[in-house]
Amino acid sequence: MAVARDSGDDSSQASGSQELKTSVTFALREAEDKNLIQEARSLINKQKAQWKEETEGWTWYTWLAFYIPFFGWIRTYQWKQWLLWDVAAGMSTAAMVIPQGMSYANLAGLPYAFGLYGAFVPCIVYAFLGSSRQLVVGPVAVTSILLANGLQDFMPYLEDPNNPKTPEEKQIQENYNHAAVQIAFVAGCFYTAIGVLRLGWITNFLSAAVISGFMTGASVIIALSQVKYILGLKLPRSDNIQDALSDIFDNLGGFKWREFCMGMAFIFLLLAFQYLSRRYKKLFFLKALGPLTVCVISIALMNIFGWYKPTESCKPQPCVQGPKIKPIGKIPSGPPDFTAGWWLPLFNVGRQMVLAVLICMVDICESISIAKALARVNKYQLNSTQELRGLGIANLAGAMFNCYTTTGSFSRSAVNNSVGAKTPLANFATGITIFITIMWITPVFKNMSQNVQGAIIIVGVLQLFDWPEFLYLYKINKFDWLVWVTSFLCTLFLGVEIGIGIGVGVSLLVVIYRTAFPRITTLGRLPGTSIYRSTKQYPEAEPQPNVLILRIDSPIWFANVESVKEFVRTSITRQSKAAAEGGDRVRAVVLDLSPVTDVDATGIHFLDDLVDELRDDNVDLVLGNPAKNVLVQLKRAHLVRKIGRANIHINVADAVNQATSLAATQRKLETVDNV
Repeated sequence: MAVARDSGDDSSQASGSQELKTSVTFALREAEDKNLIQEARSLINKQKAQWKEETEGWTWYTWLAFYIPFFGWIRTYQWKQWLLWDVAAGMSTAAMVIPQGMSYANLAGLPYAFGLYGAFVPCIVYAFLGSSRQLVVGPVAVTSILLANGLQDFMPYLEDPNNPKTPEEKQIQENYNHAAVQIAFVAGCFYTAIGVLRLGWITNFLSAAVISGFMTGASVIIALSQVKYILGLKLPRSDNIQDALSDIFDNLGGFKWREFCMGMAFIFLLLAFQYLSRRYKKLFFLKALGPLTVCVISIALMNIFGWYKPTESCKPQPCVQGPKIKPIGKIPSGPPDFTAGWWLPLFNVGRQMVLAVLICMVDICESISIAKALARVNKYQLNSTQELRGLGIANLAGAMFNCYTTTGSFSRSAVNNSVGAKTPLANFATGITIFITIMWITPVFKNMSQNVQGAIIIVGVLQLFDWPEFLYLYKINKFDWLVWVTSFLCTLFLGVEIGIGIGVGVSLLVVIYRTAFPRITTLGRLPGTSIYRSTKQYPEAEPQPNVLILRIDSPIWFANVESVKEFVRTSITRQSKAAAEGGDRVRAVVLDLSPVTDVDATGIHFLDDLVDELRDDNVDLVLGNPAKNVLVQLKRAHLVRKIGRANIHINVADAVNQATSLAATQRKLETVDNV
């Protein structure tokens, strides 16, 4: 018989004494004492049995589809019903990712072509290995700013990565490109290892409040980094808001009105497209076409009016030669180079490993949350383990072909889903469209204005500014709200790497605080029932004469033992004083252990000392509904014998009956002694 943990905790009726003893005996017998090797062997055998049951009857093709999901969905693909939708969704996403990818690559300090490569190779590989039907992978803004800030702390870099002029500048940019590919390789290894070893739980340390606050702060930093393209300024890279604003205001003398007017027009046009796509469902395609539309307009205007051509300007002095509106310049055509030879040795092992772990954790949280949301909307089950493996191998494949780290994109996945993508075939369509672009179409972008990328990124990161979450957390949970605010402000004023680090630290401190000071509740019996509930939540709950009933709502371990001990002692003292006014005292303490999932060595010492202290005061201790592993710990410490088998029960009602019986016996003995 298993130890009761749910409905039997408070609502079962009191059993007869013989039935109670039998139940407790079975419960204690199940809590057999196993050593670590036996426990490990038992766990492995359980996993094997579960895996054998799940895979019973699988054929070789089922196994193939399990590891490469492509073979699963392609077998049942409905070509007539789905092909058109997948191709349309893939091409719409490609129209969006071409200008976005180039912009994000520049944000990362890499040549524009890297953004196109990142939307080509990983997209194709993910279509084979990913389990999400609508997720689109590629370069994203947050990864790009993390990579730029991380690499530029220890690697020389160029302000314009697309036009190195001297051999020294070319070498600097080449080393920077190598380092970015190495980060993609290391992050891909971490991705794959986390998926293979099923370690996705470690991302739980990046709570939703941390990620939301970090991304909101990062969105401001990213937007400010693009203001220079809108204003036509030459500014150094800044990783916090105060430096960014200082640089902008200090260099306003170089303001170029033509670039400002064109950039602001593009921003308003993109916002208008987004508004119309949200306001009118039939115009949903405008969101995908917005970035491509402003690119086409920019290319047309620049070529028609010749604004890309160098002209001499003497305002302000001295005279300088340059274009009226700066173009992005030449983008190399052709397939990406094979870059697996760049992987090792790393330029800076420690810094690159830490940066890769940070990017990997943020990307996993972002990508998995998007994939789960899409799976929920489209009513299918997401295989998170396969998802991590797919993203990891997609990054490794990308690192072989001139790509930096990629992950699931929220905006492009939303467009992919809204257009009607049914399967990962949409990723194939996106990848093929990008391949055609990098092979034959990149020369078209040569004269496109730089302010286009600024407008696309600024509008793109607006969706990362999660102010509704700020308001939601303030209403729901002040601790999570504090974590959000801390993560946001630290990212804003200290930089993205420090910001997310402090956010995680504060989040862990909140967890430690909650576990170090757990909620301990005084229980009473609801009238006419054998159900025991909090006397604060239910004022009508009746305290039991001579019996103090407490529920500990957390594991008992070294971090919270002192607070638990102090509360128990204070409660006994308080109730004893109240009982003394009526001429009586507390004679038994019942601990409801149903929420206690574990007890460490310090917790065992606490229970041992508590038994001695209560006996010194002639008070009995009774335990209600301890979990199986808690019973194992009690048996190992010989506390079952010390407390007494008759004082360990499978529900609170039985424990209170036992405590009441013990209290009545004590009263009779005291009456006899007094006589």
